[in-house]
Amino acid sequence: MAQENFSVALISQGKHKFYSLTMPIEVIAESCSPNPRAIDPEDGFQRTLEEPRAESIAEYIRIGGVIPSSIILSAQPESQFVYNSKNKTITFEVSNKSFLILDGQHRVFGFRKLLNEGIKYRIPVVIFNELTPVEEARLFIDINTLQRPVPKELLLDIKRLAERESSDEQLLDELFTNFETENGSYLINKLSRIEKQKGKISKVTFYDSMKPILKEFNITNTVRLFRIINSYLLAAHDISSDNGFNMSESITKATVFKVLLSHSKSIVAMISDNNPEDLEKISEHKRYLARSLPGSFNEITSTKSYLKAVDYLDKKLLKKNVTI
Repeated sequence: MAQENFSVALISQGKHKFYSLTMPIEVIAESCSPNPRAIDPEDGFQRTLEEPRAESIAEYIRIGGVIPSSIILSAQPESQFVYNSKNKTITFEVSNKSFLILDGQHRVFGFRKLLNEGIKYRIPVVIFNELTPVEEARLFIDINTLQRPVPKELLLDIKRLAERESSDEQLLDELFTNFETENGSYLINKLSRIEKQKGKISKVTFYDSMKPILKEFNITNTVRLFRIINSYLLAAHDISSDNGFNMSESITKATVFKVLLSHSKSIVAMISDNNPEDLEKISEHKRYLARSLPGSFNEITSTKSYLKAVDYLDKKLLKKNVTI
């Protein structure tokens, strides 16, 4: 076995000590292994490796991506791990059982895919030594439960700053801003841009609900779309109030919002076919919503499948009373 030597920083936190350093990806790939619970149900604790995820990490590195977060490892007896306090270096033997991966197994397997491609890359690493199996399992739990992930809403919102928005996301952000700020918007004070908030529609829910509308009608003018959908929502509010339903309170529930937005596609299509010049008129939306909304509020609010509720509304919209 080959022997490796690295300069490290020894860090103490409470009763724990660990070593911080950087390693080339070839050393990491050749000296680490996970302990997946699916393979080792007695002592294993890692999740099962997802091949597509590892491949996406490899591709990210191929195109010049940066991975600043540390791989967290636990030195195993096979590593013959030694710390030299005088030189502040560690020495270990390289084998696929030298280190157990506590955090970062998909990154490690992504690195392994790059071994024969000549890619030079160094990765931050944290190494614990002399942990017991119980301590390894507890540390794994702590790493994966105590760290709070960044809200998806915030990640969506800063994509614009990072210049990584897709064309659809650019349109959806413009549309979100219109509903968030325009006078007369039905969703004023009902939207949350960067995090989930009780009683508000998150940016993730807004995007998920609005994106199918962009696809359905191939709309690039977000001001025009705002006016159409806002008229639809105002019309739905009027019909709801006439039938004793508080839509203003219920629409901030993700399922209700998705149901109503999905149903808007049928309403807009019908108006577009019959009276396209009236797409922004509240009265025109009310004319069609009067067929589908009355008597449907329990279905909208209690459904476990928003697609089932949308199908229910769409069928009521198309049903006509025939007098003979």
